[in-house]
Amino acid sequence: MNSDKRIHPRIEPQNLAAQIKITRPAEESLMEGIVLDISYSGIKIKLNSPIQVEENDQITISLQLPTSGIPIAIHGIIKHQLSNAECGIYFGDLHPEEFVDDLLFECVMHAH
Repeated sequence: MNSDKRIHPRIEPQNLAAQIKITRPAEESLMEGIVLDISYSGIKIKLNSPIQVEENDQITISLQLPTSGIPIAIHGIIKHQLSNAECGIYFGDLHPEEFVDDLLFECVMHAH
């Protein structure tokens, strides 16, 4: 039985590199990672080096769309940490639907 309660399906782009900036009131951390999966409301990333994140940390993920090479930035908040190097980010109502459509379209094309 599948316990995943997501409304939108997850897309798993292959080796989509990302730069991650985590912002807290007193500090800012920059690191590298990859996108593990993405949906209409969130994204799961794996950092190249472990970090302790806190729920609701502000995060910016910068990447290039896999097909067109267009650079984009995804803004969201950390919702959960799966391990010291993996976390789930919510961006659901922070970006226009057309932005997410374009991003998901390229990720689907890249995944196949």
